[in-house]
Amino acid sequence: MIYMICYDITDPKRLRKTAKILEDFGIRVQYSFFQCEMRKEKLEELKRNILDVIDLETDNFFIYPLCEDCSRKAIVYGNKDVIKLQSFEII
Repeated sequence: MIYMICYDITDPKRLRKTAKILEDFGIRVQYSFFQCEMRKEKLEELKRNILDVIDLETDNFFIYPLCEDCSRKAIVYGNKDVIKLQSFEII
């Protein structure tokens, strides 16, 4: 599954740590916006890592699942790398 992940972190130190964690899981699309392709187990690992860093009182962290149909409907301009879902058949 592909997830679009964005955040608003109020402390510069936590902001850097959050970005560093996400760089290990996906592609940075913009400053605080990542696209990650992962299985449920990896998503749970990501959430644990992030929750160890952020402050739930002052920070915001969003995970949006992106289905295959939605991914195909995405409109992308520019030369930024993004994850593209592709259908395949196992024979």
